[in-house]
Amino acid sequence: MSGTPTTRMGLLEARARLAVASKGARLLRGKREVLAGEFFRLMREVMAGRERLDAALLEAARALAVARAREGRASLESIAAAGQREVPVEVTRRRVWGVPVPRLDAPRLVRGAAARGAAPTSMSLSAGEAARRHEEALEVLLSIASRELHLRRLGEEIQDTSRRINALEQLLVPRLSQDAARVETALEERAREDAVRLKRFRGRRGRGDGGVPTSS
Repeated sequence: MSGTPTTRMGLLEARARLAVASKGARLLRGKREVLAGEFFRLMREVMAGRERLDAALLEAARALAVARAREGRASLESIAAAGQREVPVEVTRRRVWGVPVPRLDAPRLVRGAAARGAAPTSMSLSAGEAARRHEEALEVLLSIASRELHLRRLGEEIQDTSRRINALEQLLVPRLSQDAARVETALEERAREDAVRLKRFRGRRGRGDGGVPTSS
């Protein structure tokens, strides 16, 4: 049972709540459309990025196979051990329509031969090419990972926004609409009853005035 009073003020309040809920649903729909547009744009970028990653990994594997054939496994493992490093990855957040979205930032990963820890004279061209190809593939991977995190967060927000829209349009708005209609119907019935009572009162008053004798 609604607690809205069956008064003119109560009707105005019920209509105001209904208008706010309807406007909120429209705003959420607009937000969902913007997020969906961003979602599909990112999805295209991720799909293109995965194709680039597949190509980069294929080239890296080929370069590694050539280097292993020329230098041998032990030599490559020695070069790899000398070039080991930690890759600093920073996770930052930005907002898209108020949605916090993670982003991965990393420095440039492709290095020159001197920066890989081994003496330039000890690293063959094939080994350097294999190292460079793998560093390029890692850069592509981090770029895709950042976009996929963004994509996942947008998908979660779209689902949450859809649930809120459904709650408004399927639950709150109908209930508020019924509440406003109930108050309006009650006021109309009350107005009709008042009109009937007024008409009867005037009728009785008229008959009473007509039956009263006047003095000469």
